[in-house]
Amino acid sequence: MEDSGRQISEAVERLALTLGESGAVPIAELVRALERAAERLRTRTSPSDEVPVDLVTQAEASRTVGVSRQAVNQWVRKGILQTYSSGDGRGAVRVSLSEVAIAANRHATPTVFSPVRRRELEQFLDLIDEASTRQFARELVVALEADEPSSDRYADESRVLREFVVAAMDTGSRQREFTADGVRLLSDLRPQFAIDRSSPFGRLCDSLGLLVYCSDGSAGFDSPVTALLGLLGASTVGSQYQGGDATVGSSIAAAARRVWDTDWPTRLFDAAFYTGELHRSPLTRYTASLTYLDNNRFLRQAQSTGVSLAYSRGPGPLLPQRFHGAPIQYDILTGDYRGTPVWGFTPEAAAAVGRPADISSAVNPFRIFNYEYGLLDSSIHGIRRYCFSVPDARKELIDTVRPMSMTQRQVYLDSATETLARTLASPQIELVAIDRPEDFDWWKDHIIRSSEREILLGLRDERARKIAHALLVQTKTLPDVIEAADSDSSLRDRLRIYVKNLEFDVIEARYQDDLRRGVARVISPGGRTLDYDASHAMASEELRSFLR
Repeated sequence: MEDSGRQISEAVERLALTLGESGAVPIAELVRALERAAERLRTRTSPSDEVPVDLVTQAEASRTVGVSRQAVNQWVRKGILQTYSSGDGRGAVRVSLSEVAIAANRHATPTVFSPVRRRELEQFLDLIDEASTRQFARELVVALEADEPSSDRYADESRVLREFVVAAMDTGSRQREFTADGVRLLSDLRPQFAIDRSSPFGRLCDSLGLLVYCSDGSAGFDSPVTALLGLLGASTVGSQYQGGDATVGSSIAAAARRVWDTDWPTRLFDAAFYTGELHRSPLTRYTASLTYLDNNRFLRQAQSTGVSLAYSRGPGPLLPQRFHGAPIQYDILTGDYRGTPVWGFTPEAAAAVGRPADISSAVNPFRIFNYEYGLLDSSIHGIRRYCFSVPDARKELIDTVRPMSMTQRQVYLDSATETLARTLASPQIELVAIDRPEDFDWWKDHIIRSSEREILLGLRDERARKIAHALLVQTKTLPDVIEAADSDSSLRDRLRIYVKNLEFDVIEARYQDDLRRGVARVISPGGRTLDYDASHAMASEELRSFLR
């Protein structure tokens, strides 16, 4: 069979070469057709008798997604939703939770930034009257009132995105993230909102790892969304530290409380979400801190399909330090963890660990937002497909507990079990393990999370990573990259293939393909609700398997 397959492959290769060399088919079109055919074969649709892994009753689906049972029944009657046999011999039918989420979001009323919410945001920005933030807040108000970004900035961001795509369209070991020109363009891109790093606010944001930098020495935020996230970061984690600059964070939090009372963090997340709906750019640079803060907005934007995808080598649901961040983890191990607010930690932890800019992004204190206001937030409907690398998670878990005392080890493992149990108990989360290191490929390492609306790409290239932790790419802008390519038709066709690979439907197809081929193992399918005892037992067994 192996020889037969090789002969067929060689025959197809000879046919393609003959067609290209004879001029019967333009080479560019031939390459494009072959790559599209290969992609279809790899991600071909599943057989009609294959059922989804997230089957639930209609009642369970309505409770989980947050719609009425009558709506689910109506979608079934109209053929919008497909039903599946439960397989228990009782004749009961079930529905796919992800398909219900998609239907719910497609039939939902579009979200709008209400005049009341807009006025509240403007009132908050007006109240930020500390000297080092006043000008920044005024510039942000002006940007929020603008209809769209300037054409020059849009062109600059598109050029950077094009250089990224050109570099990364190679295959195998030749894959890169940026050409030398791309790195230069990335570092030359001036932030839309410049921040004086010598001012109290600038020093605080700098120490929190919230600012992106330009080669001319300027620093700041690339978009209104990241600017709002910067204010949120300074007023939460930033206010937990000691020093004169940290008082700026406390003053921002005080202004937010005057407008929104105790609900101010959620309202600031709302503002970032609606701002992102109104102000989109082709490409935005993200620091690690901004990446974790923005998970809330990303998941809410993913509601257009009801499904999001994320891949991780160091999963927070299994590794407490990656869930809580280093300062809170310090308090957990010393017995001083208070739990409120979710980002809070003691002065002792702050002094022992340091500020985010000085520690690894893996234990950044903003990671708590990634989960508490993102992955585990039950107010955000839809399925979160969270995939992780088992070998990487196992290695980090063992390396972390090895030097600990028996007492600390038990505290750590209890914390890990509680976090994983809480994750498994959430019906919105589809937790998936990838057991072999060779199956966690370049694409999975590259894509932090994705939806039809946008893709967040984690950077590995050391040159580019000094400038940004990740790049947020708006998917609707990707076709413009092809149009902006050189006149070389072959290059344009290769770009088209790469751009297609960045699209959510291809990433989703690869995910489903991994499930079919057994490359990915579903630990907990979306839609399943577990009680405390069941989720705790399941979490304990999974973690025990890591330590064997």
